[in-house]
Amino acid sequence: MIGFVACEESASHIGNSIIGQNAEIVIDSSFTVTGHTVALDSIIPKTTQQLIGSVNIPAYGNITSDIVAQFLPTVALDTINYSADNIDSLVLTLRYVSGSFIGDSLVPMGLEVYPLTKQLPTDISSKFNPEGYYSPTPIGSQIYNASLAGSSATMIASNRDINVKLPVQLGKDLFNAFVENPDNYANGRVFAENVFPGLYIKNNYGSGRITILSICSMVMHMHKEYIPDGKEELDTISASHLYYLVTPEVINNNNISYKMSQTLADLIEQGHSLMVAPTGAEVEFEFPATDIITSYREATKDGISVINSLSFELPVDTIANGLGVNPPPYVLMVLKKDKEQFFAENKLADNITSFYAIYDATKQVYSFPQLRSFLTQLIDKDEITEEDYTFSLVPAQVNFENLANSGYLSSSTVQTESEILPYLVSPAMADVRFDKAKIIFTYSLQTRK
Repeated sequence: MIGFVACEESASHIGNSIIGQNAEIVIDSSFTVTGHTVALDSIIPKTTQQLIGSVNIPAYGNITSDIVAQFLPTVALDTINYSADNIDSLVLTLRYVSGSFIGDSLVPMGLEVYPLTKQLPTDISSKFNPEGYYSPTPIGSQIYNASLAGSSATMIASNRDINVKLPVQLGKDLFNAFVENPDNYANGRVFAENVFPGLYIKNNYGSGRITILSICSMVMHMHKEYIPDGKEELDTISASHLYYLVTPEVINNNNISYKMSQTLADLIEQGHSLMVAPTGAEVEFEFPATDIITSYREATKDGISVINSLSFELPVDTIANGLGVNPPPYVLMVLKKDKEQFFAENKLADNITSFYAIYDATKQVYSFPQLRSFLTQLIDKDEITEEDYTFSLVPAQVNFENLANSGYLSSSTVQTESEILPYLVSPAMADVRFDKAKIIFTYSLQTRK
């Protein structure tokens, strides 16, 4: 038990409390780990990025995505200078960063826009079927491609916009709803319930590209005629107002249909551990915690010891596909029993029961260097069960924010994680190589003379 008490020492003194002629640093890398593929047919949406289109990707499979979305309204409309009669048009703008697509840039794709007729469910997932939630009559449509040549897309800096004209009357109704009761614009929930449930944006033509949208908004274009001071002839004021935007505060969902390729199905049948995103497959595995603890206890029973570190390096293979579908940029390693709660409660990795790793494209590995606290809290448990070391490996998107770090003489910014989400940015896949995984366990040991 002396060794186990020593594990609780301050991390800044790890290994330093054991000195003397009989002290040594033990590095054990003899442990192995295995995993298996788990089918995943849906994920909970936690992103404002939207996928629209359909594409068949060699080795990956066929993926189609439509969109349902509510809108967050502005809390104030310009009712002093304009009325509903000044509205010329209402335009749905789907913006994406140039090059943000999977597939052929020249393939013409088509979409249709339908108004939602009732509230979206709060427990919506990527397999949501919008039937019964929208009017069967489209209120807008557009043919587009990812190249400016012959496209409806316009370019703004490094962004491109797909613009869809919606009925002018819809714009007038939205404007008048604010005039009649500004409280209806208090927040997205009230707006969706009392004024406008949202839109269903459907891929209705073409198969050759998935476009990754970063902004979805509705813009009112308005004009007003007036007589300038000191003149007799009419002049015109024109303005465009972005009054409605898809944000994290409202329900937004990619309705994804995915059919796995025979290539991936065969790999799974052969025993490969695959991650396929945004839906498709994740990986489960049992980390050899009990083997590590048993080995540690046996090796340190006649001495004093301190656990220094425990790291886990997990290589992956890319799967040739011809369209740039790569391993996900991040993965979340979380206890299987905690996975659903982790995403439902918007948790961050605690480096005890949940960890994330960035994909190193050069080495083709995900590295988890800080598993020490995971191991020490297991050692302290009276009983260790299978659920204490069974993990899910989930494709993830990690977002960051910059926080001010002020000192006496200077200040700086520190980048920290703000959220960890299921990966829903674009198709991704990887073959996880547990047979090449490296677990390195290091501890300091002083044996008795």
